[in-house]
Amino acid sequence: MATKHPEAQWFQGAGLGVFIHWGPYSLRGIEASWPLQPHSPQYLDAATYESLAQDFNPQNYDPKTWANDIKRAGATYVILTAKHHDGFCLFDTKTTDYNAVKAGPKRDLIAPYIRAMQDVGLKVGLYFTTIDWHDPDFATIPIHQYIKSPKPFSYDPLRWYQFHARFMEQLRELLTNYGRLDLIWFDVPGFGADRWRSSEVKQMMLNLQPHLVINDRLPEAGDYATPEQQIPFKPPSGWWETCMTMNHQWAFHPDTSTYKSTAELIHTLTEVVSKGGNLLLNVGPKPDGTWPEEAVIRYQEIGAWLEHSGEGIYGTTGGPHPACFHGPMTRKGKTLYLHVHDLPRWPLIVQGIFSPVEKVRLLRTAETLNFAQQPNALLSDGRIRIELPGEKCDPVSTIVAIDFAEEPDWPEAQTLRKIESHHDLDSHASSQS
Repeated sequence: MATKHPEAQWFQGAGLGVFIHWGPYSLRGIEASWPLQPHSPQYLDAATYESLAQDFNPQNYDPKTWANDIKRAGATYVILTAKHHDGFCLFDTKTTDYNAVKAGPKRDLIAPYIRAMQDVGLKVGLYFTTIDWHDPDFATIPIHQYIKSPKPFSYDPLRWYQFHARFMEQLRELLTNYGRLDLIWFDVPGFGADRWRSSEVKQMMLNLQPHLVINDRLPEAGDYATPEQQIPFKPPSGWWETCMTMNHQWAFHPDTSTYKSTAELIHTLTEVVSKGGNLLLNVGPKPDGTWPEEAVIRYQEIGAWLEHSGEGIYGTTGGPHPACFHGPMTRKGKTLYLHVHDLPRWPLIVQGIFSPVEKVRLLRTAETLNFAQQPNALLSDGRIRIELPGEKCDPVSTIVAIDFAEEPDWPEAQTLRKIESHHDLDSHASSQS
């Protein structure tokens, strides 16, 4: 599923990304686009909703401040909503006047964002939804009983072709007018790959920027899976990313009572990474372009934690078989990382890994920890006993690194070989019968 371009490989093990939902809807503290749906408790009719674009004037928008906050958060990549389902474009486009250059802001909001993020070394992405409830030629056949155009446009194949041409042109503008981009994040496919001409769209994008990473919401064309607002019990195969809000909605909301705690967010990050994914953690900026203080504080606290414990997050893959340790695990090369969320009441026990241990480290302080490994590994369960005093633990999450003398034969690899061995024996027996 994943692209093989060498410059796209950064995505695996990126750890933490920042998602930004921002547009005229922030003026009302409502969700992006969804209030256009009649069933929404925040419902606005199309005329009222679209009039917000004229009042959207983010006087304090400073993407350099955004970039510094994201960098301090320990994130490695960032994605901003260039166009949400409402069809309002934050970028300069020749396809519609419903954009930030012609409406309220009277300026392109994407170009300074891209420059600022690149200046601090972040990978830069744009959210670009497939559906467009402003475009008069967008099909109104309900995608779902709760997802349909708020305007009374009828579906016509020729008009869909005209809409799709504008869809392609907007993508082309983003990929040619703003320099290098690292990722395009599509949303709500609704229809199949044939309707979207997904292979043609992807080929056009890669012709312009061959290194692009593309998510799976362009049907049958994505490089990675995108579960939303939850951590899958069984993680997807290949690259994946969970996108999640800090509070109860993607866009800015003035109610501060629904923000998750920093501890919960860090635990979410460690669980996602321990299953081999990235966490794309969202912020909804205020209408003036500044970030809610609650979001800034949480990003700062996550960044402070990553500063001492990021080794167990960045560039890692999911841990070995869960039976090895009662908690999240990540690994990288010859090192296994144990993520300890609670104060230990007794020594940590790791089992099922037989390679000799060189040392055990506490990432928070860089000090070594006492450990014992059963001497006759071949006759044991590979047990490693680690002393972790409670007073040395981080108040939120503690990472213990086990450095092995050589890269272990991780338990799930052994299991796979046993299955393959039995399969080979069965095949051999069948061929002899």
